[in-house]
Amino acid sequence: MTPVTSRAESAPRTADPSRALPAEAAAMAGRLSAADIHYTRRRARRLDVGVDEVLLASGVASSDELARGAARTLGVGFEPLEAGPATSPSRLHDDDMAAMLRTGLTRRADGRLVVAARGLALRRFATDLARDPRLRQRVALTSPERLAALVRRRFEVQLGWRAAYRLRERRPDLSAGTLGASRSGLALGILALAALFLIVNATSIVGTWVMAVLFSLVLLGGAILQLTACTLAPQAPTAPLRRDHALPYYTLIVPLYREARVVPQLLDALAALDYPREKLQVLLVIEPDDAATAAALALHAGRPGFEVVVAPDAGPRTKPKAMNAALPFARGTIIGIYDAEDMPEPLQLREACAVFQRDGGERIGCVQARLAIDNLADGWITRQFAAEYAAYFDVMLPMLGAYGLPLPLGGTSNHFRREALEGVGAWDPFNVTEDADLGVRLAAAGWRTAVIASTTDEEAPRRLPAWMRQRTRWYKGWMQTLLVHSRHPRRLVQGTGLPGAVVLALLLGGGLTAALLHPFLGFVLLLDLWRPPEAIPSRATQFLDAVWPCVLLAGYGSAALSTAIGMRRRQVPGIARVLALMPVYWLMLSAAAWRALFQLIVAPHRWEKTEHGLARTSRRRPRLLRRIAVRGSGAGPRRPRRAGA
Repeated sequence: MTPVTSRAESAPRTADPSRALPAEAAAMAGRLSAADIHYTRRRARRLDVGVDEVLLASGVASSDELARGAARTLGVGFEPLEAGPATSPSRLHDDDMAAMLRTGLTRRADGRLVVAARGLALRRFATDLARDPRLRQRVALTSPERLAALVRRRFEVQLGWRAAYRLRERRPDLSAGTLGASRSGLALGILALAALFLIVNATSIVGTWVMAVLFSLVLLGGAILQLTACTLAPQAPTAPLRRDHALPYYTLIVPLYREARVVPQLLDALAALDYPREKLQVLLVIEPDDAATAAALALHAGRPGFEVVVAPDAGPRTKPKAMNAALPFARGTIIGIYDAEDMPEPLQLREACAVFQRDGGERIGCVQARLAIDNLADGWITRQFAAEYAAYFDVMLPMLGAYGLPLPLGGTSNHFRREALEGVGAWDPFNVTEDADLGVRLAAAGWRTAVIASTTDEEAPRRLPAWMRQRTRWYKGWMQTLLVHSRHPRRLVQGTGLPGAVVLALLLGGGLTAALLHPFLGFVLLLDLWRPPEAIPSRATQFLDAVWPCVLLAGYGSAALSTAIGMRRRQVPGIARVLALMPVYWLMLSAAAWRALFQLIVAPHRWEKTEHGLARTSRRRPRLLRRIAVRGSGAGPRRPRRAGA
């Protein structure tokens, strides 16, 4: 982003600079040339923002300089909101605290009103003062950043409670933090079912029938979804919203923990986003003991619009808790989520806005972008991971979005309508796949999720231990999600409709059941091959011998077909090699599912961290750097031509 020039000695001044800019920035006019003033006014009109927001985004002035200058222009005092008895009380209800940040209003102990405003809101405040000059004696002005800093200092306890326990205390039936005996019941039930398959199948035809019916329902249901998705044409790209004045204020929340390695790459990726910096806020959330990441951010993230939020040391240390801690400080009406290693396509935010603002978009609560693996050449695990993502995000999710069916969200590149996100209680800090859970809650509340063709590249674990930890967490979170939402199935059906509820059950429960029972199915099939055949097989045996190959062919064939189609669409090479190794990969998935079941009992809320910045290859990183070097999207302010230059 190229800043607007501000060297007073190098350019001519306007004859009356105090009249050249509106009230929110009039005090800065003396520092700008006539060309700069013309440019900032024109850009502010085009974006429908205040002139002070243009100056802040360009780096010409700090938030304090703008607020102090506006206070002088308006004839009111400037309130620094430093800790002390003169400022707001030390305890507030968490709803009141959030309202303070949202409205930008607080009171001193003496009753004086303090206004934290910027842009067009500050211009309206100036109009109110002009209409009633007596207000100047009862109000003071401060910056939004100072108000946010005050809230962080004075309300640390309330912020911690809100981030960690708000959903569990207010909606205990929707939180994984209230799962008790049901966790053990799920584990015992699955173990009993597996034992039933092994014991009963070996002794009677009843076991074979039970196994056939259950697996037929699971495999055929999932196969129908996959085959339906395979029949649809590739999703067309969404036309981005180009009208800058219609773009909403946008907040990106990026949770970071032990991510110092990837901070430079992350900031490069965010810098490449094509979105007006005046309307973009980036909240980088870190943990209080993560000194390395804090140091990396202090070194690289000192730019307008980027803010560091320290998650309170309360409750479980999970990604959803960190995002909850940042949400009260978000100023955007759209909330986007990225992970530390993400590299989103530059137009992704504009495409999400186009979906929210299209006809019928008022009931869309979330826009999910696609995820792809960037380091697929690191080894066979990353290639299998890339193929798995291609099947899910390039084949399955576009079908669900096209038919308006609910879907479990991916863990990143979610873009939420703030009204919808806050209406369902935000994220559950006790659920280790907060994305899947939130997708179900949005669907149950009647909100739709749309899928766009824009892609975010991310890094996959390239070694088995790291892959196992990550996949264990995913399976454990899906188990938590199933247990939470099986408490009130009627509510889910009312929100999603019966087809939607069935789809969610197949996506979460079907995949989980297949992974858990896959080794037992293989063992039973081998046992059937080892046992001598019946001299005169019964009709039931003959029927099952004919049905089983069809069921298995449909289940595994649909998985292979969707994987191949997804790889072709995503241009992932090595289809034959991936398909040949899929049985080995499925056994790894089964191991992770059983490990997750054990953790669900002994450590239900443990968040096993996935390390990033370890990739050896990248398909997109060179293109990203070239895009930053030649970037000319108009997303940020440009230097105007100066008189006599």
